[in-house]
Amino acid sequence: MSSETILVIDDSTEMITHLTEYILPTFGYETISAMDGESGLSLIRNQHPDLIMLDYNLPRMTGIDVLQQMAQESLNTPVILMTGYGSELSAIEAFRLGAKDYLIKPFTMDEVVDAISRALVEMRLLHDKEALAEESRRLRVELDRQAQEMRTLFNIGKAVTSLLSVRKIMKLVMEAVVKLTGGEHCVMWIPDGNDGAVRAYISDENGEPALYQKHTSIAGMLVEEVMNSGKPIRRSEFSGDGLHLFGDYRARAVLCIPLKLGGEALGALSVVNTTIIRRFSRRHEFLLSFLSDYTAIALKNARIMHTVDNALSIEVDKLNTLIEVTHAITSTVNLDEIAQLTINQVHTHWNLEASSIWLVDEQAGELSVLASVGTAVEELANVRIPIGAGFVGRVIETGKPIISNNVVEDIRHHHAVDDITGFQTYSLVCVPLIAHGKTVGAMQLVNNLNSKFNEHDVEWATSIATAVAIAVSNALSVPPQE
Repeated sequence: MSSETILVIDDSTEMITHLTEYILPTFGYETISAMDGESGLSLIRNQHPDLIMLDYNLPRMTGIDVLQQMAQESLNTPVILMTGYGSELSAIEAFRLGAKDYLIKPFTMDEVVDAISRALVEMRLLHDKEALAEESRRLRVELDRQAQEMRTLFNIGKAVTSLLSVRKIMKLVMEAVVKLTGGEHCVMWIPDGNDGAVRAYISDENGEPALYQKHTSIAGMLVEEVMNSGKPIRRSEFSGDGLHLFGDYRARAVLCIPLKLGGEALGALSVVNTTIIRRFSRRHEFLLSFLSDYTAIALKNARIMHTVDNALSIEVDKLNTLIEVTHAITSTVNLDEIAQLTINQVHTHWNLEASSIWLVDEQAGELSVLASVGTAVEELANVRIPIGAGFVGRVIETGKPIISNNVVEDIRHHHAVDDITGFQTYSLVCVPLIAHGKTVGAMQLVNNLNSKFNEHDVEWATSIATAVAIAVSNALSVPPQE
């Protein structure tokens, strides 16, 4: 059904009633009317109808007069001229003045409808063209906006993934989240260990990620649902106290996106409105989902780099320890000094409860302690261990290192030493001192206070033991001074 407005100008009350009350409303047209030319012209100027049905013979101004005035005033409303038999020549003049069609009275309803459709087709096409142009303009604006958003996301993504500091990543992402969504705050959730707890960060007034709550249990909370399902959640609650996020933190609207990479949950990214009564849209969800992918990659890279840095730091520390041990033991040929310098260096750079160096007495077939740290020196000095007995004896016998993180239940343990010294051994690494193909002793590291011993500890201890063994061998070969 149409909604155009048609002005009927006719001096016949019956004709006006017939058209404006019966025919035209049936087809959805709005109607207005006038019974003389001047009144009709006034309505044309003020009401701006979509179509005019104009009678040829009118009082005060004829139909032709109205058409002429419309032409002078550039009033381009389409006109259908209504005239009686014998007035066809007047239609020619009407066409010259811009009329679109004409009807000869009396006319049928079908003739009226057809004439109106023909007269309005140009205007309708023009309106459709204008509507299409407006829609095209709106789409261009929307596409430009979306393109700008994607360019912004791309630039943010490049910037985020180039960072290797978790804190800098969080700051940049939080700023981007607020900018892209117009939200009040950004909350980032970072897992804290393997017990289901997280750390919740909110940007402060300087844009820095501030730790809002540490070791937060997310059981039963919205963020737990997001991290477990791996799917975004948009929710709002504008009545009561709002949505409970964690602790005493509540929001009116929230959009929460998981941070996942390769199936691993790295946390969650949220934007919240705490006072503004406004929901987040699907468009916001799309933008943050896009940003969360960059964020997950950046966080993973930062963690890998942190692990690499730590590992590199440990290896550098080990190398420095080896250099210092080598420097210390090559500065003297005194056997006791070599042993004590070595043990002191090991203890300085390795968090142990005790350590010792044992020397082989081939004639007696036993071992005795040469230097120790962490145990009672007087009691340990009198201890003798047969070759092949305990961890130290087995290392001397086989020439191979031993690692044990459960000494109490290890059948190789020589309990007599602990009984004499009153020391309790829980874990140890024992490596041989081998020089020139000969085992001259052993170095034993006891109770790692940082963690369990591992194969890297064995490799490091073996490196130190190699340098110590050469120094011990050299010291033993120096003849005593008279």
